[in-house]
Amino acid sequence: MSIIKNGSYQTVGSTSLDTSVGLVCHYQFENGSSQFVFMDVESGNRVSLNHWLCFSTENFVQTLAFCNGLILLSGFSEDQFCYHVFNPLTKHNFTIPQTRIQENVTRVGLAFDRCHFEVVLIEAGSSPSNGLKLHVFSSATAKWSSHNPINITPPSLPEYEFQEHCTPLYSKGSIHWEIGGHLLVYQVQGSHCELYELPNYSKDWSWQPTLSFPSRLCESGGRIYYCYTDFDGFHIWKLLNEHEHAAFLYYWDYKTFPWRLVHSVEPEVFMSKLQNFCDNFYDWEPFKIAPIAFCEQAQIIYLQLPGSVVSYNLDTGTLGSICSYSDPDMNFNCCSFFSSTSHNAMSDTNGKMELNIPIAEMEKLAL
Repeated sequence: MSIIKNGSYQTVGSTSLDTSVGLVCHYQFENGSSQFVFMDVESGNRVSLNHWLCFSTENFVQTLAFCNGLILLSGFSEDQFCYHVFNPLTKHNFTIPQTRIQENVTRVGLAFDRCHFEVVLIEAGSSPSNGLKLHVFSSATAKWSSHNPINITPPSLPEYEFQEHCTPLYSKGSIHWEIGGHLLVYQVQGSHCELYELPNYSKDWSWQPTLSFPSRLCESGGRIYYCYTDFDGFHIWKLLNEHEHAAFLYYWDYKTFPWRLVHSVEPEVFMSKLQNFCDNFYDWEPFKIAPIAFCEQAQIIYLQLPGSVVSYNLDTGTLGSICSYSDPDMNFNCCSFFSSTSHNAMSDTNGKMELNIPIAEMEKLAL
């Protein structure tokens, strides 16, 4: 089913509040079904649930990316692997035509300018000398195209990656990926690529995937942030423009390291505040604390903990409960949270939310 209507795309609306953050919860079940719950959070603690946007699927889907109200999902159609671009507002789904490139796809992204969308697949060669190849499906042409970025040397990638990929981020006409300890930026107009080292890059990056430290690319106030957790706590880095980079008099050039650390919270400081949120959270285990979103104006980072989502105010050091979730039965597989655009929620809970599932108002979809 086409998501095009009157030559353009209907999208989920957004509010003008800079302190409002949209969160999406994706429940997955062992039988392959999924449920999606949409929330708005204002000022770090005022939570609203949008029943209109919530939906469920009867078959297996995996969340890959969010962009301006659209969701990129992967799944199976007639026993073939495929990609879906789904609009939760209109419940319209567009199934991307099959592409032959599947085995070597290492990253997938979605770009949407509120008129047309592009799905971008990154194919990695067997060695850096083979380079990266980008395969792009455009809704404007309904066709795939391919090209090789010629201005970058791709990083070495391990043969197998054990951790989940950091969700790609679309911002200001570019898709951003975490790949091999680097930030890969693909400019949709002009098909130009740039590659930068990430703040937690290591020359031994090939070993990093086995450690499974959560990370997230976030946008706030029109700026890009990289948030991640490790044994030293959790950290927030800001992607600088070239003018800002020059003003800080860094000893390395902009192409190598365009970042500035804006926040770092030590584990001892954070763990002392978790007693009310995690009953058995005695040891510092960074892979259990995953960043979801960052709000620059409110100075709040949103974190997923085992069984709950919290907001942490970086100015005051206070924790606030956003919602809690639980394993409903033995059929439960996992629960993941993502940052998305604000959703103009239609009901307001004004406080702590328990994500009880299944949600009766959800519309079942067969993607």
